[in-house]
Amino acid sequence: LRHETNHRALYKVDLSMSNQNPKLKICGMKFRHNMLKVAQMKPDYLGFIFYEKSPRYMPDTLSPKDLKQLPNRTQKVGVFVDASTAYMKKQAKAYRLDLLQLHGSESPEQCEELKKEGYAIVKVFSIGKGDFDFSVLEAYKPFVKYFLFDTKGKQPGGNGETFDWSLLRNYDQEVPFFLSGGIDMENVVLLKNIPQLNIHAVDVNSRFEVEPGIKDIALLQKLKDKMKGTSEKFFRN
Repeated sequence: LRHETNHRALYKVDLSMSNQNPKLKICGMKFRHNMLKVAQMKPDYLGFIFYEKSPRYMPDTLSPKDLKQLPNRTQKVGVFVDASTAYMKKQAKAYRLDLLQLHGSESPEQCEELKKEGYAIVKVFSIGKGDFDFSVLEAYKPFVKYFLFDTKGKQPGGNGETFDWSLLRNYDQEVPFFLSGGIDMENVVLLKNIPQLNIHAVDVNSRFEVEPGIKDIALLQKLKDKMKGTSEKFFRN
């Protein structure tokens, strides 16, 4: 796992560049053949779910040897929900994960412990209907590389539902973030209507699946083309 150092001075945001060509994370990989097909698209991140209650739980179907076939340019993100530090470290070592995505009620102290040992953290916060208190992020800022904003639903993720993205205007944009939750070919273009967001990456999952854990390659390619501006420069004014 790559060692990361977070200095708050690094998070000075040039908002004039925000929303332009964010990176792409494809989450919920489960099967080797489909994973390798998706990897041929050269996504920036692939997400692997280590939460047993998820239909996309993958340790039973993907081995560390399988993930070694991925290109180095695609970073591997392990998704955990209220897992022990020991379990996350074990899986990070076995699967050679680049980032740990914490999708439960993990504490700032656990994030600090992981960061001290060289792990790069993505801390998830789920947003429901109505206002969200972004002040809860403050305690986590010194210890995370990114935040991820998702939609609050029945499951910790992969619910295929969106939240009111305009609420993100209330976030101070200090730490860059992944945007997740029901993103599809139609609504992704609406991000251009919310300028000056410090979006590091768009995170897609269930809306681009044939069934849980099996991604629709053709649809993902259309999304990637759109995001890179080859078919439509939708993040530019």
